[in-house]
Amino acid sequence: MKNCLKIIAVSFFVFVNLQAKIENTAYVVDKIFSVLTIGAEQDYIGEDVSQLEHALQAAYLAVQAGGTQEQIIAALLHDIGHLCADQACEKMGIFGTAGHEELGAEYLFEHGFSDTVCALVKGHVQAKRYLAFKDEAFRGKLSYASQQTLVAQGGPMTQGEAHDFEQDPLFEQKLQIREWDDQAKVVDCVVPELEYYRDMLIDHVQQVLR
Repeated sequence: MKNCLKIIAVSFFVFVNLQAKIENTAYVVDKIFSVLTIGAEQDYIGEDVSQLEHALQAAYLAVQAGGTQEQIIAALLHDIGHLCADQACEKMGIFGTAGHEELGAEYLFEHGFSDTVCALVKGHVQAKRYLAFKDEAFRGKLSYASQQTLVAQGGPMTQGEAHDFEQDPLFEQKLQIREWDDQAKVVDCVVPELEYYRDMLIDHVQQVLR
């Protein structure tokens, strides 16, 4: 009987703890949105749109393409590392935070986002370096700011790096995030506001917690 009561008590504690975490997801999303909103006041590393406009455009391209929940969220948050980074972090001149893809992935992992979302965020710079190696036309289409950051990010991949990247289970998805990233630089483009994604982000974090 005592063992039974002990099991019930432990189960109840786990349930209450889980419920508290789930209820906390609204706070987590508020915090993420606050960070993204900072981007409304910051230009997107030398481009003609703000950080927030870039994020919203990338996310909506994912929506229009029928992307999965994780792909849409990764598109929305792929550059959050530029916004959540400490001022002491190394910079790429005027082109944002060095290693922003890793900083962003770590930040999102700490706030309860899935491994896939974090990997896609981390992988969007890998995808850029891969495409720069694989496709000379891609390099030619890069904006001046993207060309400058490519140098700071290690330049085009080597053949060995490209081969390894092609073995990544998320290879195709990382390339897709990159495509949306590169297209999301249109001045005065009308897309849904940040609130459009609130329920999606809450649902995602809750699913991860379960």
